[in-house]
Amino acid sequence: MLKVTSANTLLVLVRMVFSLISQKALAILVGAEGIALVGSFKNVVSFFEKFSVLGVSNGLVKYISEYKEDKEKLNQLFSTTFLFSAVATILSFSILFFGANYINQLVFGDGRDFVVVFKILAFVIPFFALNAIINALLNGLSAYKIFTKATFGVVVINTVLIVGFTIKYALYGSLLAIVLIPIIQFVYYFALTYKTSFTYINLKRLSLNLNFKNKLLSYSLMTILVVLFSNINDIAIRRLIEHKVSIIDSGYWTAMNSISKTYMQFTAAIFPLYILPKYAKITDTFNFRKEVKHIYKMLLPLLVIGLFLVFLLKTQIIKLLYTSEFLEMSKLFKWQLLGDLVKFIALVIAYQFLAKKQTVNFVVTELFSVIVFYILSVYLIGYYGTEGVIIAHFIRYILYFIVVLFILRHTFMGNNKAL
Repeated sequence: MLKVTSANTLLVLVRMVFSLISQKALAILVGAEGIALVGSFKNVVSFFEKFSVLGVSNGLVKYISEYKEDKEKLNQLFSTTFLFSAVATILSFSILFFGANYINQLVFGDGRDFVVVFKILAFVIPFFALNAIINALLNGLSAYKIFTKATFGVVVINTVLIVGFTIKYALYGSLLAIVLIPIIQFVYYFALTYKTSFTYINLKRLSLNLNFKNKLLSYSLMTILVVLFSNINDIAIRRLIEHKVSIIDSGYWTAMNSISKTYMQFTAAIFPLYILPKYAKITDTFNFRKEVKHIYKMLLPLLVIGLFLVFLLKTQIIKLLYTSEFLEMSKLFKWQLLGDLVKFIALVIAYQFLAKKQTVNFVVTELFSVIVFYILSVYLIGYYGTEGVIIAHFIRYILYFIVVLFILRHTFMGNNKAL
């Protein structure tokens, strides 16, 4: 855990610096409205990024970790994955290319024509899949150093493209940069990791093999449903704020989410790189409870201190990342920080669902979280405006934590037993 967190800390610091540059550029060049629209487009990209491998990334990490010494099993695993990717690419292309007008209307509303960007995105899907496979390989092998180098390069590339294209083409340039990033990312990934990749992925031995179909499909169902609904929910809430308050406030909410994602990156990498492989190997409730306690003991004090510092420095953070126009969003920090703290506490336990392929539990809890968030947002926005959406975020994760604890109650109480 120390290896992962120490390497991740350096990576997050680098991400924060380059995030500052890109967010500042967007704030100056396209303003709060532009940031809201970019946020909605990123939701679309996020879904198709996961869908490009039919949502099996977490399953890949698990089985690569388990079978990294078994070349025959790995060959079957990657054969199945590449077949899944081929199916996903065809489906994604059809949806994005032929449904570009409808998706543009759904995401951006009337008077905003970015249809061409969606059609270009249709051709980029294969690169999403290849990047996802390489990422899963590095995570499954716990190759922290290579993963850090690869991610560092991607962060730099992302920033240069977004800033450059936004300066040149304004909002359209921002969207175009987001579409083109996966292609540049793949070239960089391949140059950096081709020795590691070809050590474990034997292209000559890949075949029309679906031996891992059933094992991976459980992860596929979990990921696709959750990612689809969570991204649709984000777009819906952004449109809700736009209609009930203003597009500017929608931009403030998007900016608050961006800040949240940035500081939560300090803990984000611990889930796929440490927790998922660790939980996958645990076979009894005693060791699971012991590991959860260990994670909390190591990370919770640091997280609490970090979140408290973010709250104290919120005005300076807003000025640094955005412009004075965004100072109004300072009222959103309190509830966002509290919600993120509860979210981390809950996810440490809930990752058991992924590690043990408890598909129903995972899907039910995640969909419960998404639906509750939207319902609470619709209700509370009428009383508190945009702040009501952030309060809904906090309440959402309290309820989510309670539900996860209830489902796993026998894992934390009673005698030691097999998982």
